[in-house]
Amino acid sequence: MPKEAIRIDGGKKTITFPETVVTDPLVIALFDGAADAVRPDMYDRVIRFGSYAYLEDRIGAFLGRTADQVNAEFEYLKLLFDRHQRSMLTPEKGAIAESAVASALEAVVGSRGWDDVITETGGIGGALDDGANKTGDVVARIGGPEGPCLAIEVKFDKKVTLGEVDDAKHQNNRADTAWSQIVEAAANREAGLAMIVVDHGSASSSVLAAVEDVAWLEGAGLVVMVDAERGDFRNLVVAYTFARSLLLAAARPDLQPELLAVVVSRALTEVKRCLGVRGHVDKIVKASQELLKDLGQSEAALESILELLGSIDADNPLGAAELFTLHRGEDVRDAIARAEKALPGLQDG
Repeated sequence: MPKEAIRIDGGKKTITFPETVVTDPLVIALFDGAADAVRPDMYDRVIRFGSYAYLEDRIGAFLGRTADQVNAEFEYLKLLFDRHQRSMLTPEKGAIAESAVASALEAVVGSRGWDDVITETGGIGGALDDGANKTGDVVARIGGPEGPCLAIEVKFDKKVTLGEVDDAKHQNNRADTAWSQIVEAAANREAGLAMIVVDHGSASSSVLAAVEDVAWLEGAGLVVMVDAERGDFRNLVVAYTFARSLLLAAARPDLQPELLAVVVSRALTEVKRCLGVRGHVDKIVKASQELLKDLGQSEAALESILELLGSIDADNPLGAAELFTLHRGEDVRDAIARAEKALPGLQDG
């Protein structure tokens, strides 16, 4: 697609893409598996998520490694990345976090064909304090606009401790906790269930000690740990699916609350078990990648040595120049670079 075909209107803050034909098999597989009705929304999400991932923190490492290789077009990307980094140190960080969580939920809802409605409500007053209270940054209506309500508070803040029912706010002017924020979000959004989303890179020590992935705070709701720096919201997807099932089950009149509590406890145990297994698999994959990288380096080095030995005879004796070429190992470095580019596909697949 020619570059000039993309039109940006700075006044209206819009960007227009021309009609595009894509042959990438991954893109074809993604849209081929979606119903016609959801494809326009999926297209919007792909553009949004792709842009977000491109500007995510991990791009900083890439830019640092390839600073001497990229051309001038990447300088603007560096500026955007720096601006993104600065914004995460300001009040704008909260809005960015809320938007990222809402986008992740919209993605799972769209991919599974649910009719849930996800709404960002961080700037909208709720039922408490005569509409002045804005706790509950994202609201999900399960199954449609009139369905059961799930309230989601997003707190990427080291000051927020885990808390419990004994931490009443009137005692010694205690600050908000994860426990109190869940309860407050549920009340403010008049929700049947609430959760709080925290970030691994900006969570307090008490939260990190108690929450590895997803945890249930008795009397409140769910605490979900995500890794925003890596763009990893998989725990949020699991927690949302779990919470969604709870709300749908609670809406059934034929289920006794006591029996439902037992099922919830067992289900949460299995959720944590699955997340734990996934963590072990991730570690195994990463270890395998390192082993494959080392193996590739050794293979390249052996090939270089064999090639050198094959070129030596009575007319071409081994000398300092040949030893220096072997020591410098240009071909080995090339092999390592190729391996580093290819290995991430192992985990993605």
